Amino acid sequence: MSLNWELSEGKHPFVVGRKGAEACRFHCAESVAVEDNAVKDDLEETLAQAITFLNANVKNESLFFMVEWDAASSTLTLSVTDAQKEQDAADVVTCRFAELQQQLEAEGEAALDVVSSKIAFWAKDFLSTCTPFMNYSLVAVYTDGDRDKAGLL
Repeated sequence: MSLNWELSEGKHPFVVGRKGAEACRFHCAESVAVEDNAVKDDLEETLAQAITFLNANVKNESLFFMVEWDAASSTLTLSVTDAQKEQDAADVVTCRFAELQQQLEAEGEAALDVVSSKIAFWAKDFLSTCTPFMNYSLVAVYTDGDRDKAGLL
């Protein structure tokens, strides 16, 4: 199943109060996936969408390809950012897993940790074999919290 992509300028469509959002174009979609295989497929489509913007987004100051998982809203946000992880490139790709969020809320805190681990693993697996991504000198990092505590993928 393919995601439907929309554009939101200057405001993150799913995460309230995101710092620095006013300078970004958010390419956004919503997933109804709940089962692991479907979630993985939509995550990979979201990563592939973000990779299509690398040529426009990568500048001299670019260092990281940031994979952010917001557990509170079950939202995946992908961006190219600078060395301080503060200045995102113009095009940011985001996907909210709304159905998954409802399921996780019912299952509790432990389920949130499991999904975060799976998201990190699937992202690493995809990026490590993605030839277009390898054409850029970006460090892939993952966080499910504070950007300053992002870890290597």
